[in-house]
Amino acid sequence: MSRVILSVLLLLLSLSNAAQKRQSAIWAGAMLDVVEGKLVNDVIIVIENGKISKINKASNKNQYKDIIDLSEYTILPGLIDCHTHLTNPYFDKSIDVYETAIATYGILGTLYAKKTLDAGFTTVRDVGAVFYSDVALRDAINKDWIPGPRMYVSGKALTITGGHGAWANWMAPHMELKPNPGFPVDGKDEVRKRTRTLIKNSVDLIKINATGGFGTSKSIPGASSFTIEEMQAAVEEAKKRGLKVAAHAHGADGIKNAIKAGAHSIEHGTFLDQESIDMLKEYKVYLVMDLLAAHVELIENKEDLTKKQINQTQSELYQSYAANFQKAYDQGVRMAFGTDASIFEHGRNAEQFHLMVKAGMKEIDAIRSATIVAAELIGVEKNTGSLDEGKWADIIAVKGNPIKDIRVLEKIEFVMKEGKVYKVF
Repeated sequence: MSRVILSVLLLLLSLSNAAQKRQSAIWAGAMLDVVEGKLVNDVIIVIENGKISKINKASNKNQYKDIIDLSEYTILPGLIDCHTHLTNPYFDKSIDVYETAIATYGILGTLYAKKTLDAGFTTVRDVGAVFYSDVALRDAINKDWIPGPRMYVSGKALTITGGHGAWANWMAPHMELKPNPGFPVDGKDEVRKRTRTLIKNSVDLIKINATGGFGTSKSIPGASSFTIEEMQAAVEEAKKRGLKVAAHAHGADGIKNAIKAGAHSIEHGTFLDQESIDMLKEYKVYLVMDLLAAHVELIENKEDLTKKQINQTQSELYQSYAANFQKAYDQGVRMAFGTDASIFEHGRNAEQFHLMVKAGMKEIDAIRSATIVAAELIGVEKNTGSLDEGKWADIIAVKGNPIKDIRVLEKIEFVMKEGKVYKVF
């Protein structure tokens, strides 16, 4: 190798190392310590290689060259939504799912991902998508092709024949298509094989529909679907690869079946009863209740419940759901933030915070549900969920104090994900 080539290579390596070691800092008027539940005034967050390297008092700010001035703002960890569908346009009634090309879901996902990130959500768990569009979107974000939150994805949820999310429910029998991961599976062997297929295709978790649902024709939300043994097959296969299982479950029997089968989280929990609450606590299962989606469907859109075997008005059902939320919270169930984004327009996610507070949750606990608790559910608590040295520099900023006025989270002024700024006031 000639000296000239060697010199060029050494220069490029030096420049590369310098870029990697580039240091920046944020000067914040206040920082929310979500663990202690208090504001710390006038701090400097030092960022190196996408991580928080030091948290210091602002009196030391003059030693740093590249400082982002957020001295009039409150910073807190990037938010986490544990129940999203970033490639799904369910809220948009102008889109016909029968006429939409498969690739369109991925294209729409790029728009929805940006809106979600701009809303302050630097991490999401995506629990159900069409034809692995969530896997493709996750990978595009990870490769920095497009802006978006960090995604942990499930592919299409497992469901039974006639179950929630079974596309064939919406079609005449002669139109049913060849099965794929999203069409029904029945029996332990089919569940096991489909779970293996999902894992082969690079999902981060498994989603299984333990009950019927509201958004599927001929499906009853309160009715159980899979047996305990069928769901155990999915849990066993997921466990082999270190993956968790999220269970869509509205009815109490389905909730209890999913817990017995080993699910790590219960999604929705609409009709949970006292025994369900006791089991959630005993088995240390997380509960993800999507108050915003329920409010949009039942109060804003007044969804028709006549074919769902529910003897309540929309308003009564929502109030019952909010009451169950409060019961679970008051009794110490571990509750993670999840909105079912796609039922409403993507980017509205933070509107759920005030509904949680209205339902009886303290402001700081609502924020914790979308930071440290959500990070624990996903399994990334060592990297995100709080502003601590060594963790990813996922940082957002708001005007005001979110502990006193939770609705300030509905207007995010600044977004940083792993040290990169995506939104500036």
